[in-house]
Amino acid sequence: MLGVSKKSFALAVPAIALAMVFAALPVYAQTVGLGDAVRNAAGEFSAAMEPDTRVAVIAVRSGSAMMSDHLIDEMIMAFVNEQRLLVVNRAQLELIAAELHLGLDGMIDDATAQSIGRLAGVQFIFTGAFEPFGDIYRLRIQAIEVETAIIRRIFTANVRNDAIVSTLLGIAGRRPARRERRERREPRDPDNPRIHWLSGEISGEQRRGFHPGIGIRYERDINELFSVGAAIFYHVVNVIDEGDLPTLMGLLATARFFPVGLPFYFELGVGIGSSEQINFDIHGFILNPALGARLGGNERSFFVNPFISLPVVFRQRGWGHWDSLYRWELWRRRGRGEQPSGSVTVHFRLGVGFGRAW
Repeated sequence: MLGVSKKSFALAVPAIALAMVFAALPVYAQTVGLGDAVRNAAGEFSAAMEPDTRVAVIAVRSGSAMMSDHLIDEMIMAFVNEQRLLVVNRAQLELIAAELHLGLDGMIDDATAQSIGRLAGVQFIFTGAFEPFGDIYRLRIQAIEVETAIIRRIFTANVRNDAIVSTLLGIAGRRPARRERRERREPRDPDNPRIHWLSGEISGEQRRGFHPGIGIRYERDINELFSVGAAIFYHVVNVIDEGDLPTLMGLLATARFFPVGLPFYFELGVGIGSSEQINFDIHGFILNPALGARLGGNERSFFVNPFISLPVVFRQRGWGHWDSLYRWELWRRRGRGEQPSGSVTVHFRLGVGFGRAW
């Protein structure tokens, strides 16, 4: 029997298991930052080469010119800071590339890079790539001997996908591709940003009971912030018992405001209508503030428009003509001592529209 106590064995088992887990982790899970990867590459190449070897960083291929330029500049700076190799200035390389009608943008091949290195009088050139590798990125840098075109050494590092990488690749603030949605309005003709929206609505109105209703709406965009349009809606009471009488109906002119181009909007509608059972004898004024969202829908596509509104109905009784409405005389006394009776009712309307833009 080995002289191992139960306590030591209890401590050893989880330690061994933990070591096995770390040993089993794939290499790509061990990531570093972009700056550390570049410095590690410069340090490894500098230690492997003879002092005062003339070198040049020619090109690093990546998903953006900004990233390629950044990697080349950082590699040059890291080599200079190591103080072992003689690094050719990038400006000199760009002059040589210009003579060859090339650009140091990371897209040149190894043969062309070798030609640039030969004209620059260096012994080794460095080329590489920065490419996606699952959820991370892989940096690969290789040292090529100019005279023989032999790859003498390769450095690789797994780089975490952080904010710096996203910014340099030009994808900062973008959603993943599977979640990326088209903007709310994307007109095909940039000289004519106006899009038309036509929808039918189903809704419910609450005042002394719940009353279902329908409506139709038309909107036209003026720009990314404003649209104008018109709407008509109609809610009924019990048709069988009381006849086909309106409990809320209106014809509105509307204006919408979309803050900073978002799909959410504030709407103000004004028009005529009624909130009483008057057999379509409409003689009322409606003020209709609303909140909603226009979801989906670009040019020639379908959209959904949920909304809530508070129709305020100002109604006149007793005269049966429009003069007093136009003159804002709902409660004004007339010469023969007559005084019109009026009412103000506030409703709550909740609904959703379905339509198509073109």
